[in-house]
Amino acid sequence: MEFSDSNLYQLFSSLSPSELKDMDKALHSPFFNYREEEIRLYTYLCECSKKGTTPTATAASQYVFGKKKEDLPRLRHVMTYLTRIITRYITLHEMEQAEDERRLLLARSLRRRGLDKLFLASYSDTQQYYDTTAPLSPALYYQQLQLHTEHYIHSITNRRAQNEGMRKLADDLDALYMVHRLKHACNILSYRTIFKSDREAAPPIEMSASERDRLLPDPLAAILYHNYLCLSDPNNEDYFAALKKLLLTTSQRIDPRELRDVFTLAINYCIRRLNTGGQRYYQEVFELYEEGLRRSVFEENGYLSAFTYKNISAIAIGLKKYDWVASFTDDYKPKLAPDIRDGFYAYCRARYYFALGKYADVSALLQQVDIREQFTDLDARVLLIKTYYEQDEYNLMDYTISNMKQQLKRKDLQTYHQTVYGNFLRSASKLMHLRPYDKKAKAALHEKIKTTTAIAEKEWLLSKVPV
Repeated sequence: MEFSDSNLYQLFSSLSPSELKDMDKALHSPFFNYREEEIRLYTYLCECSKKGTTPTATAASQYVFGKKKEDLPRLRHVMTYLTRIITRYITLHEMEQAEDERRLLLARSLRRRGLDKLFLASYSDTQQYYDTTAPLSPALYYQQLQLHTEHYIHSITNRRAQNEGMRKLADDLDALYMVHRLKHACNILSYRTIFKSDREAAPPIEMSASERDRLLPDPLAAILYHNYLCLSDPNNEDYFAALKKLLLTTSQRIDPRELRDVFTLAINYCIRRLNTGGQRYYQEVFELYEEGLRRSVFEENGYLSAFTYKNISAIAIGLKKYDWVASFTDDYKPKLAPDIRDGFYAYCRARYYFALGKYADVSALLQQVDIREQFTDLDARVLLIKTYYEQDEYNLMDYTISNMKQQLKRKDLQTYHQTVYGNFLRSASKLMHLRPYDKKAKAALHEKIKTTTAIAEKEWLLSKVPV
């Protein structure tokens, strides 16, 4: 039996330091456990974790039962019980974190117990919480429907049912459906834009004036609706202006995960406009990133996505906000995951040095780190090639081009990415061997680069062969 592949070990490994302490308390509580074997097995797992060793079935059996000979059938029995205890703890822990669900379950339990006075008080308290405090998310619309359903069932039971309760349920269903439909349509439209795919089509969404009046006072619904308008009609800049205003002024109550999604959708819209020549959207996307950073929108479990870190750096460099980039890359480096931290920091810092013309710093920085993410590694090699060209280090440039060609052959990349990087390498090689006074060859290379659609660093290449 491979202990490290067991469900128990996977669950145990997912627990945070604070959860490990709570789990130890739970195991010693009769509410969760009354058996000593589970406590000993958990203690063994904790000791292995502290030592950095992988637990084995033989050692676990000896630790739990105090026998020299392993007893695997009995150990499996203890592992099953401990797995149940941990899953129960995780479920209760999640419930404690989800106050909106916890309040709903309490109201339902009070209604089922026939405690009318306590139910009505709980219902009123939960409704106020949903209306004023609960983080806004599509799930909240479902919980609102469930809460009103509990009230309607209570009214029927006590023979107080009114048409108003039925209308409220109908409105809840309409809102639940529309919010989920808007979010799904936004995701489809964003996917089609990013991956240039026509396979998924988002059916048009039409809302009557009365539907908009009823739904759009809700900040999340309004933001999703304007996100949808932006993505479905990207040339209408009034839609984006309205969306940006909503994000900056009315999104404080939105659930952090939902807020990250709607910010990302708005940023993807801006990037789409940038790709079609809308240069003013550099500033727009920068302001969205800046607001998102201020509110920790892009962080998850305390970490900032490495690709968000990379994209923010690139946008700020494009706006020539060099002092801001220097502060950002240093300040947010600790928020990158440890295993990729040094590589992404080095790449973003190297781009900053390149923009300042500090080419020696670029090559020194990129040569001393191992970048594990394959696309950032390829981007770093492209940056090195550009740097060697600017330094007139043609031997190093030629070596790096040859080395990168071999890398492309070994890497499992999609055809599009092979083409983008391959076209850059061919153009960079021709640029390196171009004779300074050969105007005809310069013009031909310029035209070739200009008419090539899939190519990395197109603007930089064109700037080196002006016509």
